[in-house]
Amino acid sequence: MSVARRAAAWRARGPEGLAVTLCIFLAGFFLLPSGKALNNVYYALVLAPAAFLLRADDWRWLAGSRLWQLTMVLLSYLALSGLWSREFTSQDWLGEAKAVAYLVVYLAVLACVCARRPVAWEWVVKVVVLAAAAGTLMSAVLLYRTAPWAARLDYYGAVYNSNEAATLVGGCLMLVLFQLVPAARGRWRRGGWLTVGLTLAAGIVLTGSRTPQAAVAVCAGLGLALSRQWRLLGLAAAGLALMIGALLAGGYDYHAAVARGDSYRSAIWRQFATRVVQSPWLGEGILTDDSTQVASTGVGAPALTMNHPHNVYLATTLYGGLPALAMLVGLVWLALWQGALLARGGEPAWLMMLLVGLLCMLTDGDRLLHAPRGIWFYFWLPVGVLLAREAAARSRRGFAAGPVG
Repeated sequence: MSVARRAAAWRARGPEGLAVTLCIFLAGFFLLPSGKALNNVYYALVLAPAAFLLRADDWRWLAGSRLWQLTMVLLSYLALSGLWSREFTSQDWLGEAKAVAYLVVYLAVLACVCARRPVAWEWVVKVVVLAAAAGTLMSAVLLYRTAPWAARLDYYGAVYNSNEAATLVGGCLMLVLFQLVPAARGRWRRGGWLTVGLTLAAGIVLTGSRTPQAAVAVCAGLGLALSRQWRLLGLAAAGLALMIGALLAGGYDYHAAVARGDSYRSAIWRQFATRVVQSPWLGEGILTDDSTQVASTGVGAPALTMNHPHNVYLATTLYGGLPALAMLVGLVWLALWQGALLARGGEPAWLMMLLVGLLCMLTDGDRLLHAPRGIWFYFWLPVGVLLAREAAARSRRGFAAGPVG
């Protein structure tokens, strides 16, 4: 077979042929040593081949999803907002705008794999969850062999920040509770996935990140109650109580979490809210300097520099004004609606994972539009799955309504 024919045959497989490389990329959030390594894996294993494999039919299929349409509008608007930033330079703007292509290709490949190769996608989910558990164990061993139990767990991986890592791991825990455990056949397999879930829950507790902890507790309880999984809810509560008891018995200091207060969040939000009020309609653009300084609580201590608004919704309004916030709210509403439809059909996992991300975005995070980073996992991953399900459902309805013969 000639090279041209081989290339044509490979392209005919479509972007859904990238299930393995997509899996490597998603697992890399927990196992790769740095953000740079994660970016390189994405560029080499997903972006480059997808540029060849994505076809016009794939884009038309995706365009049938309202969730996809609104996502494209929001991302395009945020990229254009850089044009009216005070700090605008063409080089900086192109550097930000190319993230639109990165994110669009990621969502396209994700949607195609999820909708067109469901068996492969199930394996992707399992491997990624196991990678999250392995990353949790590895990080705990590396930290606590020298540090006391009172130390907050930082992940040794591409996403190392305690808050962000706990959000990613919380999303994986939702997949364990609402997809992998219910689908497991036999007590041993179910017990194995519950053990994985307890490992993830322990990692979230050890990070000391309060918003992810609260988000996971609320979403787990809500999901189990909606699914009428009363026995599993009881087991999860008992397991969590035993785990917390073991940590406290081992000397874990919970007073440190109380002493942190709101971690300067209220002061940060007030300063950025003031800037939003000054530019409510167009915002400051995505190239704006989104750092600020807040007074330290220590006596005589210098002011602290905060690098971003620590609230995705506030940050989106800062960059693109009220129109950007309205687009984000519309996107979230459509995603929640699609997730609720899946939950009504017995698949609450992606709705719960999305809810964990949305709650954590209230107290951390900034840019929706960026090169590969944590928000690609805890927000754009469930959004990508939900838009894939919507596009597939619309495609089936269109086929059923089409002419016969």
